[in-house]
Amino acid sequence: MKVFSQLNRKNQKGFPLPQFEGKTFCPRCKSEGGEIAEFCPRCGFSLPLSEAMFPFEPPSLSLILDPSGILPPGTEKNLLRPYKALRKRIPQADICFCFVQLEQGCSVEEFSFWLFNTAPDADQSRVWNLLVTVDLTSGQLSLTCGYALESFLARESWEASLQELAACLGDGQWHEGLAGFLRDSRNLLSSACYAACRYARSHNDTPLEVTKAPEDLRDRRSPARTSTTHPEPTKHHQPRKEPVTTGS
Repeated sequence: MKVFSQLNRKNQKGFPLPQFEGKTFCPRCKSEGGEIAEFCPRCGFSLPLSEAMFPFEPPSLSLILDPSGILPPGTEKNLLRPYKALRKRIPQADICFCFVQLEQGCSVEEFSFWLFNTAPDADQSRVWNLLVTVDLTSGQLSLTCGYALESFLARESWEASLQELAACLGDGQWHEGLAGFLRDSRNLLSSACYAACRYARSHNDTPLEVTKAPEDLRDRRSPARTSTTHPEPTKHHQPRKEPVTTGS
């Protein structure tokens, strides 16, 4: 099926944003591939394997997932302004910040892969989602993106934004870090939109024929980039011996 997508409908009216093919990325062995597969041809990692590792009921993706109450009260409410600005500028894209405390040695990339691909009520929006997972046990951050967004992410720029977020979280500046990442996401996706529209205009003599990404992306998407931080414990951070999941 031939499709056209448009990120910034208001500012870029009349200029479609093509949906390019993304790359598959294995969260276990970190290998990349150009073809969609049910399992990694290199190490055999798959969604069923991740479901066996995390046998919990996943929650729906929302702006903040904080099952342990790590964040200060009112954090999500204070993020509504930059979040709404992101959604207004890029209506198709959505974002979720998930804070967990995984077991020692548990891979945050594999957890993110599982959560991203099994979260309910996201079959239609999953391809445009961003998931930032913060594991306070290992101090690692993982950025997972949907298939439709993969081709529009300049990894160096997103890595810099993750590093800034990591630094803020390490200093206990929760609101500053999260709000800053939301603003960066809006600006980076806007820049990608403009670049794609310029490309479309410069190639207006050639039909933008692209293949629609499969609606069911289970087994197929994984973290785009991982950064590391070591947040200091605060009164809002209560370490636990048992693994914390996002199950209800």
